[in-house]
Amino acid sequence: METTKLGKYIVSFPNSKEYHKLKKEIWGEGIYYFESNNPSPFIIDIGSHIGISVLYFKDLFLNSQILAFEPNPISFEFLKENVYGNALTDVTLINEGVSSNYTEKTLYIDNSGSQWNSNSSFLKNSWNGKENTKGITVRSTRLDKYLEGINCIDMLKIDTEGSELEILVSHKKILRMVENISLEYHPSRGKKYKNIINILTEFFNIEIFDEGKLVKNPSKERLLTIHGKKRK
Repeated sequence: METTKLGKYIVSFPNSKEYHKLKKEIWGEGIYYFESNNPSPFIIDIGSHIGISVLYFKDLFLNSQILAFEPNPISFEFLKENVYGNALTDVTLINEGVSSNYTEKTLYIDNSGSQWNSNSSFLKNSWNGKENTKGITVRSTRLDKYLEGINCIDMLKIDTEGSELEILVSHKKILRMVENISLEYHPSRGKKYKNIINILTEFFNIEIFDEGKLVKNPSKERLLTIHGKKRK
């Protein structure tokens, strides 16, 4: 385990190369930046990994309330360390994935020994097909369980290494409550890209980014970040 300072926070991480990649994307490129008139925005972070995104949201909105989901037990331990070690408040950590139902699922995590765990996925060989992974059993849940009394989600962030379409399809009713969405699109075969765009444009005005740069004609074979703001 290594530690370093990130803004006003102390961060623990298992893999230096992975940490700096995440820091560049989240803190450098601001891929999860959003604006809100709510001084205490309600944020759902699906795929929190070790918590770099949670720290970013808390730096952006100190009084935000955050639900953070991370099914990988290794990443979850670092997530707890980075949240509790920095004495963050109003952050609820959930060691489960988000999917279409309440069940047990196989999560494929890094088995190379490098502890590059931000690529954990419910889809086997979801990256380049050459990964050294192993399957572990984890719990999955639905967002409905956590939204009693909630009528507005100020930010919904989804980074699930390929299962983003399943989440969108199974939670369409909840999308009506979302003011801002930031979704990482992971390339795959089939019509996933078109289906994702169709669902998002039903609820949001969207912009698509490739490595932090706004693109008008994105390649569906690239890793993309899609930002959406609720249609008025």
